[in-house]
Amino acid sequence: MTAAEASDQTNLIAWIERTVGGRVLRTDRLARWRPAWDIDLELDGRVLPLHARGERELNFAIPDRIADEWPTHDLLEAHGIPVPHIYGICEKPRAIVMDRLAGNVDLTFADSDEERMALIDEYLEWNRQIYAIDLAEAAAKGFDIPTDARGVALGNFVRYEAIHDRLMSAPDPMSQYLRGWLHRNYPRHRTHARFITYDAFQFMFENGRITGLLDFELSHVGDPLKDLGALRVRDTIKNLGDLAQLADRYAEVTGEELDHDVIDYHTVLYNTLTVFSAAPTIVAPERTTDLISHMAWYVNSARWALEVIADMMGIELEAVEEITPSPSPHHSAVAHLVEGLSDRSSTHGGGDYERASLYRVARHLCRIDEIGGGVERADLEDLSRLLGRPVTRETATEALLTFVEQATASDDEALVRLFDRRMQRFHQLLGPPRSMLLRHPPLRSLRPGVDVSAGNDQRWPAGIIPGTG
Repeated sequence: MTAAEASDQTNLIAWIERTVGGRVLRTDRLARWRPAWDIDLELDGRVLPLHARGERELNFAIPDRIADEWPTHDLLEAHGIPVPHIYGICEKPRAIVMDRLAGNVDLTFADSDEERMALIDEYLEWNRQIYAIDLAEAAAKGFDIPTDARGVALGNFVRYEAIHDRLMSAPDPMSQYLRGWLHRNYPRHRTHARFITYDAFQFMFENGRITGLLDFELSHVGDPLKDLGALRVRDTIKNLGDLAQLADRYAEVTGEELDHDVIDYHTVLYNTLTVFSAAPTIVAPERTTDLISHMAWYVNSARWALEVIADMMGIELEAVEEITPSPSPHHSAVAHLVEGLSDRSSTHGGGDYERASLYRVARHLCRIDEIGGGVERADLEDLSRLLGRPVTRETATEALLTFVEQATASDDEALVRLFDRRMQRFHQLLGPPRSMLLRHPPLRSLRPGVDVSAGNDQRWPAGIIPGTG
């Protein structure tokens, strides 16, 4: 444990004992990309399990910070929705302190398919009750209430745009293309809104019952079908079973009519939020940023967004060729760095997690040394063909941004193909060829009769967080 981490832990313990009362018995800093602690507190003769959820890095472009999750907890708690009770916010380290939920978060660990479906049904019932919350109550908690189709679809997204633009030193072509596509294609017929948690299907369970819902940093008032767009991404790291059957159950329980074209749109939107949020962190990481995790979220989300747009257009994307390694004369130094950081036998504690994240950065640099030149040449060749003129490293980004800004719907196919190829190559740079970082499971469809295998070799193993493999 570093001196800074020890100081944070001491301050957190003191705050909990002063604010909640009792005596802290145990504090465990979790090994993850954002600060988080599990705490056991002795209070009134019993042990109260607590969790402290820390603030993301300040250049992660998300409009709602940790304190902004509190109104959602209070709103849902007032309606009997099982959520962790919040005791307050510790300022240093900045973290929200709440009850700790028991059980598993990944439905892969359900005892059977029957238990999995029972848990999903229970979640859908809670979701129905969330949708029934009077929007006047949401407004009283500070949530904006959209009044037209653009607001229902994009009201929350424009908040991401504002903070993304403020944090970016220069525009990101991938983000700019997705932004334009979303604004051109939002559903004009969707004008009814609900209070939604949006980062859907996040709950913990134990003994066949949900112990609580969690993670509300995306909560807002908007189109309820956004939850199903988020569900398709959530499925890549949880085992949610038959998605078409789940979507039918969603419609039956919540009363929301399925519109699969709208769900596809909101799948693109949900993935774009991640692209927008992660881009500034990638451009200007803080010292403690888990850089490769953010890159993995960015590239997978961009690829999923492009794949859904391509599917909506009825076009088939092609896999790019593998870049032939051509290491520089200095490759041995980078390989030496990878080897030196490769001992990750200990998995607990912030320092060990930071070492593991730096190991992934070293592997990324090693791949840049091996194939970075080939990736850049292939990207420049693709862009030169699109523009009909040669571009260089110095002129490429500005030329692509100009083309994107002037693009119309007739340019979508060419741009989707171009960006998909760029993102596939970028993905190759994250780690060695057999690394889990290079996995990219396809999003499964909620449409009946569309067969996208859940058991393909690109899925992440149970319990693995994308970007940490």
